[in-house]
Amino acid sequence: MDSNGLRFWMMSSQEDWRLMEPAPDNQFAGLAYCASRKRLHLRSTPDAPPNAEDQSKATELLNAVPFARDPYGTYARWDASSGHVMAGGSGSGEVPIYTPPAGSMITDLALGYDGVLYVAVGEQLILVDRLGRWSNFTFPKSGVDFKAWRLAAHPSGGVIVLDRDNRKLLRLQGLPLPDLPSLPYSPNVLRPCDDNPDPPRVAATLTLPADETFVAVAGDGAGKFALLSWYRDKTNLDAVQLRTFTSLVDFDASWTLAGVKFPYSMAWLEGEKIALLGSQNKKAFVYSLDPSAGALPTTGDTFVLSTANAGPFAHGFSQPPYYNDGTELWPLLPLSINSLARSGRASNRMRIDGGTARGVWHRLYLEASLPQRCGAVVWLAAANDPAKLDDPGTKWFPHLFGDVDTPAGYVDVPRAVWQRVPSEVPFDAGLLTEKPEKDRKGLFMVLAQRAGVAVRALRGRYLGVNIELTGDGRSTPEIAALRIYGPRFSYVEQYLPELYRENTIGPEADTDGASTRPDFFERFVDIFEGPMTQMEDRVAAAYRLCHPDSVPDSGLDWLGSWIGVDPSPLPAGRRRARLTETPKLYRERGTVKGIADAIDVDSGGLCQRGAVIVLEDYRLRHTFATILGADLSITDDPLLPGYWESANSFVGDTLFLGEEHRKEFLALYSDAIRTASEERAVQTFFDKLANRMTVFVHDQVEPVDMQMVKRTVEREKPAHVAVSYMRASQPFLVGMASLLGVNSYLAPPPPKETARVDASSIGRHAFIAHLPSLDPRLDNADAVEEFASPIARIAGPPAVPEGQNIILDGSNSTAPASHKIINYRWAVSEGPS
Repeated sequence: MDSNGLRFWMMSSQEDWRLMEPAPDNQFAGLAYCASRKRLHLRSTPDAPPNAEDQSKATELLNAVPFARDPYGTYARWDASSGHVMAGGSGSGEVPIYTPPAGSMITDLALGYDGVLYVAVGEQLILVDRLGRWSNFTFPKSGVDFKAWRLAAHPSGGVIVLDRDNRKLLRLQGLPLPDLPSLPYSPNVLRPCDDNPDPPRVAATLTLPADETFVAVAGDGAGKFALLSWYRDKTNLDAVQLRTFTSLVDFDASWTLAGVKFPYSMAWLEGEKIALLGSQNKKAFVYSLDPSAGALPTTGDTFVLSTANAGPFAHGFSQPPYYNDGTELWPLLPLSINSLARSGRASNRMRIDGGTARGVWHRLYLEASLPQRCGAVVWLAAANDPAKLDDPGTKWFPHLFGDVDTPAGYVDVPRAVWQRVPSEVPFDAGLLTEKPEKDRKGLFMVLAQRAGVAVRALRGRYLGVNIELTGDGRSTPEIAALRIYGPRFSYVEQYLPELYRENTIGPEADTDGASTRPDFFERFVDIFEGPMTQMEDRVAAAYRLCHPDSVPDSGLDWLGSWIGVDPSPLPAGRRRARLTETPKLYRERGTVKGIADAIDVDSGGLCQRGAVIVLEDYRLRHTFATILGADLSITDDPLLPGYWESANSFVGDTLFLGEEHRKEFLALYSDAIRTASEERAVQTFFDKLANRMTVFVHDQVEPVDMQMVKRTVEREKPAHVAVSYMRASQPFLVGMASLLGVNSYLAPPPPKETARVDASSIGRHAFIAHLPSLDPRLDNADAVEEFASPIARIAGPPAVPEGQNIILDGSNSTAPASHKIINYRWAVSEGPS
């Protein structure tokens, strides 16, 4: 509501717009709504109709085995003539990397995000570990209940399996244990029934409809998958169905696809798009996934194949997708020229109710991007009966934005003007979220009116809105929001004598021709009302500059100076939270709770999540008892006592085992049974813990957050309190004297992180993240021959019993081309063995 009491109605989301049906002579004309950018825009359209497809040829291409491609550009493919899976891409020729049993046929192969090459062989799935952790693993070993045909790598590990014969989708996850020699275990060691906590298994299954032929499954790399099928529709015509899913519980969305009948391969493109390959066509069919649509037309994105295609898209990890000519991979690249519809129409899904029959609709605002030769026409109609807005005889009135011609049959059509501010709402950044550009991008305003009639005030309780976008076929206007204000606050009626008011009513007001003088005067005065209302709105909304949630980012430090909050390098969101919580933090300042709350505000909740614990040291006046399930060999963790510092244990009710020189346990006993010397020892122990505080930071906290925690603690703590900071890695300890929330840290397992040199502990939460290469020759492929180094390949036993020698073999090491190894030099690390 503005300073004059006017309300506004806004259309900005996909639910606000109803896209009108395309013109009969062009099935691809019209508008689309981009859900990711939240914009209404002209739909992409193909520049030429596709060629007719050959079902027999499509079936032949469908049965070809896809290539697998790794992030480094090398590939693997099935060579039926030699009976090997061949790898290439790092040099001339190819090398075999897997050979199936004699007589077996491979139907698909895909490199997983876990470094495993999954190979569909007959009715089984072979796991070929490209990291060499285990020998080739066959799944399932027995009791075959599925037949793997097509595969799609899952970003969490494992694969999605399409069983075409049994009409099922399966989620295979888990890995075999590495090949390790059998070592003796002590009978006193508690061990699980199954040594492998994550064995290969079918984790989920989804049954597919029986009346469709399923031809492809593909993932977008982020956990979303698409399934493609052929079927016969109700009119007995060939049709294509596309479904998406994120888990094998049910499908998320489903569409029928226009413009294609027998696609044989599918790949994801950026921007929620799908590319399909069809026989007899040297370009891909591209579809934009619109959740609100039931049928999808092809877009105008032009992806031309540079060579004849010989099979499905290759399995890969990045954009663009690749296709093959039988022996070599080629990227699927778009042409740079857009092909867009030249016009399209949409209307407001719900009629706007102004609440009064005599109200005049006031101003229309559009947040839009209007490139050259692009524009928009907003058509308005008002009536007291909403059904009349659907009457074909109702007259609609245009309002022009950007480069658009006046519609035929209309004169004196109002044209919008560009505004310097991003939004007419005071201190609002707008929904376009782009820097305004004069007459092209930003906020546009026009007075709502009926063009070409005697009285141009648009009056009526209900308002209908139609919008028509126009372009040149290469660019499109984009609409982020449309707002309409009403009913009009008239300066003429409020401040001037009745002499100046409009008195023409009835049919005379609706006659075509020049406007009446009072009507012209009203619209002339509104020229001044517009900027004056905006100024009044800014004055009336000045209080927003004094609230942390609404002050602009540039004013946060200024507002903080009012209450003694120093400037901060933190992001704007956290600085706003700091300003909001400052009164509460001032009341708690100097307390442990106040310090923890301040850390939560600055870090986004590290203390609430248990990642950071603030503890007064006197609370550590307990002794560790027997600890179950902890790795006590870790001696640098402040929450673990280590082997020798595990001071005390209780056996039964009376037997207490401890070390004589560690008399802190005396603090557990009443002072009535302590001697004077023991009392002094206890008091000394207590004094060590007075006016001290420890901040435990669990090891998943990033170093930058660790520095922020230190700055916050130093700012909030009392000056006489000494603080120590300790890293803790153990999440859960069970003991006789556990501190819940301190050494009992209940939380989900921390996510895997990429290992960093001199900063990570390999195998705990940090892992080497890069995937292996499919072509084993890639190891030294980038080295220049004369400066190339030999490659050391050291073979040795995975594990050796304690006390036995370790025998290492370097004979498999290789030298660069035209060199040979003449000497081996072994070095012993100075670090721990």
